[in-house]
Amino acid sequence: MKAVAFLRSNLVQRILDRAARASGMPVSIHHVADNTEGPKLCGTAGCASCAYVAEQPGGAEACRASRVRNSSFSLAMNRPAPFLCHLGFACVSAPALPSSGQSFVLTMGPYSPAEAPETLVSDAMRGLESLGHLPMRFFPTSLTDIAQVRGDSAPAIAEWTVDTLESAWREAQTAAQPVEEPEPPAPVRGRPRRQKSKAPDTSPYRGAEIAAALASGDQTLARTLVKTAIAEVNVSADKLSAARRARTVAVVSAVLEACERARTSTAEAWALFPAFLAAVQSPASETDLAKHALALLALLVPRRQQHPKDNVLLELDRVVMGRMPEPVQLGEIAERLGKHPTAITHHLQRKYGLSFTQYVGRLRIDKAKELLRRTRLGVGEVATRVGIGDQSNFTKLFRKFEGLSPQQYREQYRNRV
Repeated sequence: MKAVAFLRSNLVQRILDRAARASGMPVSIHHVADNTEGPKLCGTAGCASCAYVAEQPGGAEACRASRVRNSSFSLAMNRPAPFLCHLGFACVSAPALPSSGQSFVLTMGPYSPAEAPETLVSDAMRGLESLGHLPMRFFPTSLTDIAQVRGDSAPAIAEWTVDTLESAWREAQTAAQPVEEPEPPAPVRGRPRRQKSKAPDTSPYRGAEIAAALASGDQTLARTLVKTAIAEVNVSADKLSAARRARTVAVVSAVLEACERARTSTAEAWALFPAFLAAVQSPASETDLAKHALALLALLVPRRQQHPKDNVLLELDRVVMGRMPEPVQLGEIAERLGKHPTAITHHLQRKYGLSFTQYVGRLRIDKAKELLRRTRLGVGEVATRVGIGDQSNFTKLFRKFEGLSPQQYREQYRNRV
C-alpha cells in the first residue's frame, strides 16, 4: 500500500478522530516539501475561528505559511515542535510516517496553553488586525471550541499519535503481503498441518490484551497491563509527567478501539471519556493515572451473562492462570474446557489478534516484568517463577516481546510505578 492511500484510509481517520477527542484539538496531515504544503490528506474539522480567518483575504495563506515554517523545522529536527500561528494560537507539528521516506507532517491545534489562557482573545484580535481586518471590540466568532491544554502535554500527545500511525502503517505493509488463508477446521488423518502464527504485538499500548483481560473479567491482569504500559515511558525526567498523562490517554483509547473491533459495547465508557480526560490533566502520580484509567475501563467488564465465546475466554484465562508457572499445553487446556484446540486459537486470533502461544507467553512476560521492576530477584529466578526453566529461552522470549533484554528492562523501568 502506498503511503498516501494509507493516510486517506478509514483506519487513519479513526486514529485521528480518536486523537482529536483525546486532545481536544483539531488534527490534520499534509505533505510538505521545498517549503510547499500540499492539500490536506486527512484530518478532523477545525475550529470556528480558523474557519472564519480562512475566509478573510490572505487568511488561508498566512495560516499555511505558519504551518510550513514549523513543519520544515519539525522534519529537520525529527521531533514534535510547538509553534504559534499567525493569530497567536498555539499549535504543534510532528513528522508522520518517517519510515515511508516522505515528508508527511501532522499538525495539532489550535489550543490555548493552560498556563496562560487569558492571552487567547487578545492574541487573536491582534492577529486578525494584522491581516488588515477592521478593529473590533470582540472576536467575530466564539473561541470556546479552542481547548486549554498544558503546554508540555501537546507535544506528547502529538508524539503518541504519530507513533500510533507508524505502528498501523507497518501493520498495513505486512498485511499487504500475500498470505495463505488457513483452511477451516475439519477432521484430518495423521498430523495436522502447522499454521504460522502472527508476529507478537509490540505496541506499547496493549489495547487488545487489556480488552481481552476485561472481557474475561480478569481485572487483576488488566490492572497489571495498564500500570505496566504507563510505567514504560522512556523520556527525560522533565517531560516524564506529561508523557505519562499522554500515555494514559493512549492506553485507554487503544482499549476502547480494540473493544469496538470486537463489537463490545463502549457507549458508557465513551460517555464518561471527557470526565476521564479532565481527571488526567490535573497533576497526579502514576498510581492515580492508573486508577483513573481503570475506573473508566471497568465499565467494559461484562456484568451479566456473556456471549458463549466470551465465556470460553473467561474459562481460558482462569485455567491458564491457575496452571502457571507450570507448563501450559493447548491440547490439555482445550480438553479441560471441553473445546477443540482450533476453536480456542481461532477465537483468540479473530477477536483479539492473539495466538494461544502469544497469549500464554504474554502472561509469563508480563508477570516477569512486574518482578523485574519491583524485586531484586536474579533474572534466572524471575524466569523460574514465571514458568520458564531455561534463562536463555526466557531472555529470547523477553526480547521477542519487548525488544530488549530482561536486565535492560530492569535498568530502564525499575520502581517506576
